Amino acid sequence: MAITVTILKLKTGVLNGPLPVTISRGNLNSVYFIDANNGIIVGDNGTILTTKNGGEEWTNQTSGTTNPLYSVTFSDQTNGTAVGLSGTIIRTTDGGITWQEQASGTISDLSSVSFTDQYNGTVVGLGGLILRTDDGGKSWNRQSSGTTDYLLGVSFSDANNGTAVGNSGSISRTTNGGITWQLQSNESSINLAGVSFSDANHGTVVGFGGTILRTTDGGSTWIKQLISNSNTNSLEGVSFVDPENGTIVGSGGTILKTTDLGTSWINQSIRISNDLHGVSFSDKNNGMAVGSNGTILRTSDGGNSWYEQSSGTDATLFSVSF
Repeated sequence: MAITVTILKLKTGVLNGPLPVTISRGNLNSVYFIDANNGIIVGDNGTILTTKNGGEEWTNQTSGTTNPLYSVTFSDQTNGTAVGLSGTIIRTTDGGITWQEQASGTISDLSSVSFTDQYNGTVVGLGGLILRTDDGGKSWNRQSSGTTDYLLGVSFSDANNGTAVGNSGSISRTTNGGITWQLQSNESSINLAGVSFSDANHGTVVGFGGTILRTTDGGSTWIKQLISNSNTNSLEGVSFVDPENGTIVGSGGTILKTTDLGTSWINQSIRISNDLHGVSFSDKNNGMAVGSNGTILRTSDGGNSWYEQSSGTDATLFSVSF
């Protein structure tokens, strides 16, 4: 039976000091909002929480696993996939109410998942692992990534075009749905943690040491972008809703925003210093960022102001997607 729990949400902005909470679920690692109201969180011990009212209330769902879950995504209102430790893949077809385990064929840790529709999806993980499905996860097929580096992020703009990034500056690209992957050259050998493509040509990759790489030709060339204040914090999450508008988050409460294809990045002021690990926008206005000590930040004005929501935990949150 599902248990509904209330999580207090601030209405008036980011405040100093601890927030009252009503539940603790251990580490919460990833959150995905299908729209402004419907969202899902996954975490340690197979934790899955769902909301239908923008995070004011969360309902605990049975995942069928006790393994930590690291990433979750939905292709529409009903079809979603979560991945995690030791090759764990679970699937829902009813909006997250019930979940079924799928056979991944691996015991390697899986770090990120991307679906372009209810059938076509890609998972990446330890040792350069890439798994691909074209039947909604009924079967998963291993693909050659061209690298043995740990892949930390994956982004598909459509069923054919996708990019995976990871340690040691690794960037792999496919234009045929993952049948083949090609390593792409770039200036960096720094670990790359996040990737976002708004279409087949325009993409941004972020990583340690304030690294931002941008492509406008599908990854044939990557250009390093500079931050005006020479920010060298680790950048871990990136989300673009179109080629012009994007947001990056990172350590020390870093939030950067661009409205000009990344030509310039503006620091957005927030009154917290917790590390931020993930960010996602559903449109130009509505977005969420998550991070350490249970930090959840929400914006409804394109990032001009951010409001803190209580997650019910002081654990680290790694990823978010709308």
